[in-house]
Amino acid sequence: MTENRNITDDRRVIDDVAQSADVPVELTVPARADRLQIVRAVVERTLYAVDWTIDDVADIQLAVDEVCSQLIVASVDDGRLRVSLLLGDAGFVGEVVGTIETGIALDTAGFGWHVVETVTDAQSVSYVDDARRREVTVRLAKLLSGTRPR
Repeated sequence: MTENRNITDDRRVIDDVAQSADVPVELTVPARADRLQIVRAVVERTLYAVDWTIDDVADIQLAVDEVCSQLIVASVDDGRLRVSLLLGDAGFVGEVVGTIETGIALDTAGFGWHVVETVTDAQSVSYVDDARRREVTVRLAKLLSGTRPR
C-alpha cells in the first residue's frame, strides 16, 4: 500500500536528505534525446561509486530518466538540462532543471509520473515563468534502506 503525503511533506523529506549531502555532482547537457544516455551513465556511476544497491540505482535512473524525457519533449529550441545529484547519509536528492515553453506543465498525472512516485520517496515540481519561457525544477529524494521520513 502506498502512503499518501502532501507536497509540503515531500519538500521536508527532500530538504532533510539534502542537508546530509556532500557537494553535488552536476551535469549540464543540451535538452535532446541523444544526450539522455550521458545523464543515465552519470547517475549510475555516481550511485555505484558510493555503494548503492543495483535495485536502488535502477529506481533512481528510472525516475531521473522520466523527468528528463518529459523536459526534453517540452524543451525550448536551445534548452538545456541541468542535473544535480546530492548524496548523503540519509539518501539521495536529484534535481533536474530545464526550460520549456510558457503554459506547458509536466505530466504529473500519467503513468510515467506514477512510476516516479513509486520508485522515489519524495518529489516536488516548481515553475518560474517569464514572458517567453518557463523554468521547471524537479526534485526527487530516495532514502537509504532503513531510513524513513521524520
